[in-house]
Amino acid sequence: MSPKNDQEVMNEYLSNERTLLAWIRTGIGIMVFGFVAVKFSLFLKQLPAKYIAETVPPNSNFTIYLGIGLLIAGAMTILLSYLRYVRTIKLLKKGKYQYSTAMLTFITMMIFVLSISLIAYLIIAAST
Repeated sequence: MSPKNDQEVMNEYLSNERTLLAWIRTGIGIMVFGFVAVKFSLFLKQLPAKYIAETVPPNSNFTIYLGIGLLIAGAMTILLSYLRYVRTIKLLKKGKYQYSTAMLTFITMMIFVLSISLIAYLIIAAST
């Protein structure tokens, strides 16, 4: 195995940085979705009944909790991506980088559970 030249090393570091920025964008997107869910739920609760006479807005706070869960998931995505970035930098400096899917698995499962919760809530709300 030949030693890496400066360009290859620089490309690895820049690739790591681009990955961090992509994860930050993903985390912000998740947080925006959570914020919208909370705000929309609060908006529906404040509408006078005469504007929504045909439908009855759900009386539970589940949407608010789900939105807060998405905000937390987005913040966790950003934090975990930064920790992964720092770990990857240390491993690249040592020349011992090892790929790991732990963070991806955790974030995917967290978003999946929140998504299933939202789908279940919408099905229940639509049937009542």
